[in-house]
This record gives sequence, structure tokens and C-alpha cells, in this order.
Amino acid sequence: MIISDYHIHSSFSGDSVEDLDRICRKAKELGIKEIAITDHMDLDVIGTTNSNDFMLNLDEYVPTILKLKDQYKDDLDIKLGMEFGIQRHLGEVGDKIIEKYPFDFIISSVHSVDKLLLDQKEFWENKTREQAHDKYFLEILKSVENFNRFSVQGHLDFITRYGGIDKKGFIDYIRYQDIIDEILKKIISKGKGIEINTSGIRYNEYRFYPCDDIIKRYFKLGGEILTIGSDSHKASDLGKDFKKAYDFLESIGVKYISSFDQLDVSFKKIK
Repeated sequence: MIISDYHIHSSFSGDSVEDLDRICRKAKELGIKEIAITDHMDLDVIGTTNSNDFMLNLDEYVPTILKLKDQYKDDLDIKLGMEFGIQRHLGEVGDKIIEKYPFDFIISSVHSVDKLLLDQKEFWENKTREQAHDKYFLEILKSVENFNRFSVQGHLDFITRYGGIDKKGFIDYIRYQDIIDEILKKIISKGKGIEINTSGIRYNEYRFYPCDDIIKRYFKLGGEILTIGSDSHKASDLGKDFKKAYDFLESIGVKYISSFDQLDVSFKKIK
């Protein structure tokens, strides 16, 4: 049984056309008890024609999700969430935006470095794969240091989805272990968590974001807060590959995943 899916996008995100009611009906069909709607907000992105796609209208979005939450309250626990596209200079901005609304759950995700989205060719120009990855992990570290009102760090190493298709899905964990440790320690010290994002399997990278080594390291360092999300942009992807995630967590001794309400964390047994 799928306990919860904590990373779902709807037509409020510029890269999804999925209907919210269809998402809820699919969740009920799958027996899911709890979902978080986490549509995109990415600010201060340049050099792309679709940079306005992720300017989430919160004054429309929030009341819509709250109404849906009430509509399905007897069958489905719907969390008001958002995936905030953090950059190091947006920490204070993000905190101020989030504190205005009754969010349950916030994913902090680095989609952009130097105001360039990671899928833009301009970001990759004049960089080796390693130089691009260096900049990405440094951006995560600085963003985690400067941002406070988030619940989990999203898809921590998903940069492998873009650039260098000859090594698609490969992250040189040993090369980046020191800075990844800094990131994880900072996340833990702030009482925040990480997500297991199962979409890497659907995107033919055949792994979770982050990779197994990073998840294991997070728990070895004392991290306890974890959500599992499909990063679905259509209802048919809800809960995809969650059994693999549950099986992996159990194999490393993890017994609980996290739930959020008004940004406060609680824990639920996997079995």
C-alpha cells in the first residue's frame, strides 16, 4: 500500500496540464491516504522563453487547494504544498512568501544556477560536466544555508537528467562527497529532511533522486526526516515505483517516513 505521495504537480505548474480532481480520484483509486500538491514557483530565471511558466499565482492556488482539501477531507488528506525553486539569493524572499500562507509542506529544489535553468544550453556552455556539477552542488549548499521555511530538499542530485547523456544517471559520489556531507549536515542541523524522488526511474536513469549512497549517508549522519514523492505531472504517474522505494528503505533499516501539517513534521510506519 502507498502511504503518501508528497510531490505532485497540477495544471497550476507550467509544465503540467493535469486536473486536480483527476489527481484526487486517482489517489483514492490507488488507496493513497495522503498527498501533497506541490506546484512550481521558480523566481528570477532569465534567458528562457518559458520563464513565466513557473510564476505560481498563490492568491488563486492556495484557495483552490484549500477548497479541494475540504472537499475530499473524508477520503483523502490533501496537503497544501509548493515546490520552491530556490537560488542562493532567494532565501529571504522565499521565507517571506511562504509565511504569508498556511502551507503544510515545502520542497526546496535547485532548478537554476546563476539564474539559468538546468535544462538551458546556456548553463552548460563552456563547462565540463564536472564544472557544471560543482556549481550545482555549491548552489544547493548556499541555498540551504540561506533558506529556512522549507520541509525537505528535493531531488538533491537530479542534475544528471541534463547534460552529458553519455553518462546519464551517473553522479560521481566520491568526487562530491565532501560538499554533499556539508549539505546533509546543514539540512539536519536545521531540522529539515530530504525526499526520495522516484521519477529518476521513469526518466530512464534507473535510480532515485538522490542516489542510494546519498540517502544512506543522510541516515548515517543522523537524518530522520524523509518523504517519498513521484514528482508526477500527470495522474497516471502517482505512486510510481514506490514499492522500490519502500523496499530500499527497509533494506537499510528505515522504518518511518514523514508527514507534514502546517510545516510541522510527524512520522508514519512504512509497514
